[in-house]
Amino acid sequence: MLRARLAAVRGEPVVVASTHRTASTAVYRSLRMAIGSRVFKCHRLHEPLMSWNEPNPKVTPPGGVLRSGMPGDWAVLHGITRPKRPARFVFMVRDPIAVAASMAALKPAEGGTAWPMVPPYSNAMTDWFDADVLPALGWSPWNIPFDASRKAMLIDHEPWRILVLRADLDDRSKERELSAFVGATVRMVRINSAEQRGAGASHAKACDRIRSLPDEIDRIHRSRLCSHFFTPDELAAQRSRWLGQS
Repeated sequence: MLRARLAAVRGEPVVVASTHRTASTAVYRSLRMAIGSRVFKCHRLHEPLMSWNEPNPKVTPPGGVLRSGMPGDWAVLHGITRPKRPARFVFMVRDPIAVAASMAALKPAEGGTAWPMVPPYSNAMTDWFDADVLPALGWSPWNIPFDASRKAMLIDHEPWRILVLRADLDDRSKERELSAFVGATVRMVRINSAEQRGAGASHAKACDRIRSLPDEIDRIHRSRLCSHFFTPDELAAQRSRWLGQS
């Protein structure tokens, strides 16, 4: 029985599906190195949020989520979600202020006095769960308690199994969670930082700007995503860190 279950796990596609700047590329590359070509990466699951061409960053569709032109989006749509083929999904959740800073660094056009703490950067993950994951999979995380001490949770949502990981989980623990999830030994690699993509100066500018926006930090920390995935102590530590107080 165990061998049959492991064989099924090892034959299923694995999809790393997360919005931009959530450490998903490192997880994707680590899984590809471990189990090969049955691993896919996508930023969008809901077809109306996909684009065949490079999407216009100034045009935001309903739901607030930027469109994505990633080929993997279409591969997952036609090969997995539309035919409801059994698969395993890995969703990454990251400090939303870090996401905002990283996204703004790569597309640094300023948007008013609250930049970079403005849509679509500041609410990227909440909008992704609500406007992309929910309509595509019929699932969202909000009614399922998240284990903040583990920084991970597993969900069965037939025909799919979902692993939600916090990006700040240490690499050893990520390896353990991912290895158990896919039935193979996974070793983490580190790639695709804003600095590696030539956006170091823009990222530093975004972080400097965030230090002057404590009210915007508090606004984001009151979001459903923050209260669901992070403890009050973790949010307090994040606030201090972003304001340069620790």
